[in-house]
Amino acid sequence: MRGFRFPPVRLAVAAIVACGLSTAQAQPTPPLKIGVLTDQSGAAADFSGRGTVLAARMAIEDFGGQVLGRPIQLLDADHLSKPDLGVAMARRWYDEGVEAIFDVGLTSIAIGVQQLARDKDKVVVFLSTGSTDMTGKYCSPNGIHWTYDTYSQANGAFLAYGGSPKDSWYFLTVDYGYGINLERDITTRVVATGGKVLGTTKHSFEATDFASDLLKAQTSRASVVGLTTTTMHSVNMMKQVEEFGLRQGGQRVAAPALTFHDIKALGLPIAHDLMIVEAFYWDMNDETRAFAKRFFEKFGRMPNMNQASAYGAVTHYLKAVQAVGAVDTSKVLAKMKETPVNDFMTRNAAIRADGRLLRDMYLFRVKKPAESKGEWDLLELVKTLPGKDIFKAPDTEACNLVR
Repeated sequence: MRGFRFPPVRLAVAAIVACGLSTAQAQPTPPLKIGVLTDQSGAAADFSGRGTVLAARMAIEDFGGQVLGRPIQLLDADHLSKPDLGVAMARRWYDEGVEAIFDVGLTSIAIGVQQLARDKDKVVVFLSTGSTDMTGKYCSPNGIHWTYDTYSQANGAFLAYGGSPKDSWYFLTVDYGYGINLERDITTRVVATGGKVLGTTKHSFEATDFASDLLKAQTSRASVVGLTTTTMHSVNMMKQVEEFGLRQGGQRVAAPALTFHDIKALGLPIAHDLMIVEAFYWDMNDETRAFAKRFFEKFGRMPNMNQASAYGAVTHYLKAVQAVGAVDTSKVLAKMKETPVNDFMTRNAAIRADGRLLRDMYLFRVKKPAESKGEWDLLELVKTLPGKDIFKAPDTEACNLVR
């Protein structure tokens, strides 16, 4: 490849199993290679990044470090949110024997990796990727959309802020696949209930100042201002939302992309009373608290939903390999899809033919400063959103896997 150099790839050998009668006679057992490809140093690093790598490593360690007598080798790389670099790295990994890639993130990279996995008969599991197109027009028998998507976020935002014919919306949208899909999915629900969309402004992925966009949203007098943009843009927008006094003036602000780590970064004085949709919160039950405690001891931060879901995704894949008794992509994928997903954050979830994992999602309210009892005590559970309701129905026109 020209124009860039690959960033360093780190390797973690979870276990090495010797075979044979002696060290001299032993032949090395080829490892099972899996990889975590994500943004580790750019704008989305907190959204997934090194925390996702750690959770994947924890899953391998808890699995025993080997499967079918083979050591499990974990690779990780930073794609820097650059599509050419991310797709090239995935191609290199698959060519060098990596059987499954986890996470990926940025939609433009995910689309390329989805096609690569299909062409090379490998597995890809998307964790922090949001676009519903991964199970729509880009659906593939080799791809699984694991954690969340734009439709579940849009659906949650609508349930939290919409539902009345009197509602009107104004959108601030990032001008690429993720934001366009998010705006589209909320608009569909708003229009279906008789609400109105008063306008939208689009911004580039590189934008950092949203003053003019927010002024337009404020003067529109829309009852709900939808921040249909990425997690990192939403953080910057929320700071300016407070400066402009939108909420104080009676407008509600829906920020569907905001997640747990964003709320921590913003702080409760700014983020309080926002409604967010998550697949996981560390303080939900004894199991989530136990995992979070282990993660915190290693990472110094509580895990968010993408990081926590890496543990379950890697474990589910390894269990399928073990059950099949071979690293056979089609058989492993079939086993993953026929086996209910159960772990500390997921209960009896099923993977559809289009690759969508139908997990329950959760609607949370961000606590007021006076309600919080500690640094990481940020959210209050409002409602459980069943997977069959919160995710979009299979797209039979776009995806031939569900026709």
